[in-house]
Amino acid sequence: MGRDPIRDEPNRGALGRSGPGGDPQRAYGNGLAVVTVARSISPVVDAGTLRAATARPLRIVVTVVGDAAPETSDDGVEVLRLAEDIGRPAAINRAVAGLDAAIGWVVISDPEVQWEPGALDSLLAAAARYPRAALLGPRLTDATGTVVPSAGTLPSVTQVLRDRIPTAAGSGRTGWLSTSCVLVRRSAWDSVDGLDARYLGAPGPVDMADVDLGDRLGRAGWLLVHVPGVVITAGAGIRGGHDNLASHADGLHRYVHERGPASARLLLALTDRVVALTGRGTYRNIASRIPES
Repeated sequence: MGRDPIRDEPNRGALGRSGPGGDPQRAYGNGLAVVTVARSISPVVDAGTLRAATARPLRIVVTVVGDAAPETSDDGVEVLRLAEDIGRPAAINRAVAGLDAAIGWVVISDPEVQWEPGALDSLLAAAARYPRAALLGPRLTDATGTVVPSAGTLPSVTQVLRDRIPTAAGSGRTGWLSTSCVLVRRSAWDSVDGLDARYLGAPGPVDMADVDLGDRLGRAGWLLVHVPGVVITAGAGIRGGHDNLASHADGLHRYVHERGPASARLLLALTDRVVALTGRGTYRNIASRIPES
């Protein structure tokens, strides 16, 4: 029986592993794949920096939505085509589900993200130190070197309503990580059924689909780990594309509706009614009425 070099435990049969909560999880191999979603018209998928980021064999799967025509000089890139824009989270879920059982580690990466040599191997090394880590994320910067929000603690209801999601740059355990660039333990991903496709992937300061994922993974007993010593450049096309399926406010609303106290849900319903009848008001207007939680 072989051993998994990341978890340092025996590789068992199809249902041999258990998640932190003890539920059986499908066992995967130690293979590595990258999943990215091309939703803009002509994104550039930087496969070269991806392959330089690890010494391990690497599969790269680009999910192409609608009329997108990604550019890459790498003939080894696999393409999954979706005729309609089902939203970024659903497209990622579909790509991950289509990977074979040999793939136990998945990198979710936006197009044009530029990896430093060896960066992915550094994240895998961090995974060895955190065997319960579901997600491990680097520090993200833009082309000017400015830090892009990529990690933080889970927000309170009031913070969500005010669209003030906490961000942090520290090392170690965190509440959420940006899936613009993150290493995923596939068994953990399966345990919560991946991203919630209802969030659709609307752009905003922080993607609420990522916050929702972090919350659900934490409730399931997994850890999220920020590794700021690994620095990745997020390209100009980060989260770009046909993000007209839902607004950022929709994601804030959904998060509060499913997690907030009864008072918050009631005020949300009343605000929805006022907005529908008058076209006035926002969810931030009611934040001051809800006690900090």
